[in-house]
Amino acid sequence: MEREEERIKVNELITGSKSAFEFLYHYYRPLIYTAIFKMIKSHELSQEIFQDVFVRIWGQRENLHPDKSFKAYIYMIAKNLIYDHFRQISADRVKLDTFKSFYLKTSSNDIETALDLKETQAYLDQILEMVPEKCRHVYVLCKLEGRSYEEVSKMLNISIATVNNHIVKATRIIKNNWKSDVYLLFLFFHIFK
Repeated sequence: MEREEERIKVNELITGSKSAFEFLYHYYRPLIYTAIFKMIKSHELSQEIFQDVFVRIWGQRENLHPDKSFKAYIYMIAKNLIYDHFRQISADRVKLDTFKSFYLKTSSNDIETALDLKETQAYLDQILEMVPEKCRHVYVLCKLEGRSYEEVSKMLNISIATVNNHIVKATRIIKNNWKSDVYLLFLFFHIFK
């Protein structure tokens, strides 16, 4: 794409043009998706990150600078999201290691006392009632039944980005309403086992 054409499309995007957004989305998709996939090595996660890149671009469109390289801006957002992804994986591993350490130091009788499965499940069910129905359904399918985002997307006839949005919303509600660190570790271990 010529630099002038890109500048015109970015100007249109700044004013809220959906056609300019769609043009830039489809034009840059092969380049950005490929760059993300080279680092992530997962089509599903690469698609999620790519979608997040353009969600951010749409949300911050008023702050774009048409005279600066839009391509460089997209790459910068993608790179930051990839780093965030790897940081999250690292944080999740630390949480899992903490739980495993707790589990190994506790006898089986103490574990039954500390992590009463029925009580925990009832507590999770109570919190899940606070989650909007569609979000809850997607969350249960992905996180509790272990289905992939792509599988749930096809099953419910919604986009992978929508599945991701439901998971993010449900996780935020659960995290904000869950009271005990021990239960959080249990929930983490249950979901990421």
